Order: sequence, then C-alpha cells, then structure tokens
Amino acid sequence: MPEIADIVFRSVTVMAVLLLAGLLAATRRRSQAALPGALFCLAAAAFFVTSVPGIHPYLGAWSWPLTALCVTKAVWFWLFARALFADSAALHLRHFSIAGGIAIAGSWQQLVFLPDYRAGSAAAWETILGFGFDGVLLVFVLMGLHAAWRDMAVDLVERRRQLRVAFMAAAGTYLALTLGVQAVNLLLDINTPLLVMRANMAVVTAAGLTAAWFLLQPRPESWIDPSRTATAVPLTRLESAVLENLRRALEQDRIHLEEGLTIGALAERLGTGEHVLRRVINRGMGHRNFNDFLHTWRIREACEELARPEQARLPVLSIAMKVGYGSIGAFNRAFKARIGMTPTDFRRNTLGGALQAR
Repeated sequence: MPEIADIVFRSVTVMAVLLLAGLLAATRRRSQAALPGALFCLAAAAFFVTSVPGIHPYLGAWSWPLTALCVTKAVWFWLFARALFADSAALHLRHFSIAGGIAIAGSWQQLVFLPDYRAGSAAAWETILGFGFDGVLLVFVLMGLHAAWRDMAVDLVERRRQLRVAFMAAAGTYLALTLGVQAVNLLLDINTPLLVMRANMAVVTAAGLTAAWFLLQPRPESWIDPSRTATAVPLTRLESAVLENLRRALEQDRIHLEEGLTIGALAERLGTGEHVLRRVINRGMGHRNFNDFLHTWRIREACEELARPEQARLPVLSIAMKVGYGSIGAFNRAFKARIGMTPTDFRRNTLGGALQAR
C-alpha cells in the first residue's frame, strides 16, 4: 500500500497540473499551443499517478490507458514548444499518429518489458528495444528544446524572445537533473529517493500553479500567446524615425532584395540598434518574424515582375534570384504560402492570353 504522505503530495501535484490543463483547454480557440499544452499536462498528471510505488494492482485495468497517456508526455512537450514559438504550427493527424505509436510502444515497455527485465526473463532483443525507447523519448525532448531555440535570431516579438530563453533554461536544467537522477538509479539499481521525488513534485506543483495564475489574470496577453497584443503600442520618436528610414530603404533602395540579408546587417545599414529595429518592424509594420517580413516584401516584388507582359518568357528562376532568393524551391514555397498558388500559376492567371500570344 502506498504511503499516505506520498499520496497527499502526489494528489496536490496532480490537481495543480489538471487545473492548468483545464485552463489551457479553455483557451484552445485563441492559441495553437493550448491543446498540446493541455495534453502535456494530462500526460504529466498520469505520470504522477502511475509512478506511485505498488499502485498498479490498485489501478487494475486503468493501468494501461494511464500508462499509455503518461509515456506520450515527451511528444506533447515537443508539440507544445513547437506551437508556442512558431506563428503557424497547428496539430495534424500525423502528430496524433506519432503520439499513438509512442503510447503503444511505451505501454509495452512499462507494463511488459520492465517486469520481465527485473525478473531476468527478458530476451536480448527486448532489452535493446526497451532501453532504446528511452532514447526515442529523449529525442522528442531535444526536439522541443530545439523548437524554442530555432528562429530566435529572427523573432521580432520581445516577450516571446524572453520566453524562449526562460523556457530553454528551465526545461534544460530540469532535463539535466532528471537524466542525472535516472542515470544514478540505473547504475546503482535503486529507486529515486523519496526526498528527490517530493522535490520534483514541489517544483511541478509550483510551476503549474504559477502558470495557471498568470492565465487567470485579466491582461491583453499572456505567456501562452506572447506574440499577440490587444492594443497597439505607440512608437517612440526614435522608433518613428527608424521606421521612416526603413520604409525609404525598402521602397527606394529596395534593400530587401539583397540575398542573405540579416536583421543585424539591416540595423547596421540604418544606423540603429538591432533591438530597436526589432520593435519597429514588429510594432510599426505588424510583423512577428524577420523572415516573414522579408518574404512579404520580396513576394510583393515578385508579383510585380511576374505580371509584366514583356517578361512573360523570363524564367521563374531568374525572377527568384532577382528578388533575393537563392533557390527556386525556397521561392516557390514562400510564394505559395502567401499567394496560394505557384509563381507559374500566378503568371498564367495574371497574363492570360499574353503568354499564349508569345
């Protein structure tokens, strides 16, 4: 029978995580990160239930669905980070298929392999697959950290950039400590010390309640959706001057056509700081990502080039290179994502019979 004190600790942690899951689910219509975040919380709650020593006989048939949910937490962590730090990262059927496959493999590992391994009856191939599964979960966790790090250099939303740093620091530290404890347990063939387990539950409880508290506060933006603001933030006099210089550089100098242009190089050309330019492009022009900002201006230029009858026979690749793209593939993807059709189809629809006449 599990200790009463342990049950109390875990119950508090599970309630805190379930509260956060409910709040996230309630915001799913306005944030793409809410659903994977809620599912991650549910998986974490299942972990604290199924990891109670000696609990499985009391769970009965519920051991299987709870274990299946528990082992998917690394997948939902990845998808949550992916949705939190990208402007467009909706869940698709393939993501649920991945989670389903992990649930099946993880249930086998936890409820079939590990008991056989501890009893000394697991085959060699089962041992390889069983411990290899932990490596797969680690990959998903690292993918989540990569999602937070990726595109940080071109992120124009200051709050989201700060959240990226905090997320990587907190998740990375927690992951390092968790892996360290697991490595010691494996080498010494022991269970996690009770004090360490309770410290873990205290950290999770505090994090869950803190996140829930901020979600409940009436404010125009929150950590779940830091890239959107309810009201426009006026530019300072300095930022307004930078915005005017930026528009001049775009419209007259056509600086956006330079291949490989970075926000640092653009800030240097304008004689301003990179952090100031980020705010100007975000608040003054409505862009949240520097690459998206460049794509918008470059695709606008490409549409003008493709619509000119005198250039009807000019290869699309030539136009792609002219507007700052290094390859036809990158140009086609960016063009279709914003216009809804390929450059060739756009030219055909725009010029119509002018193409055939030539």
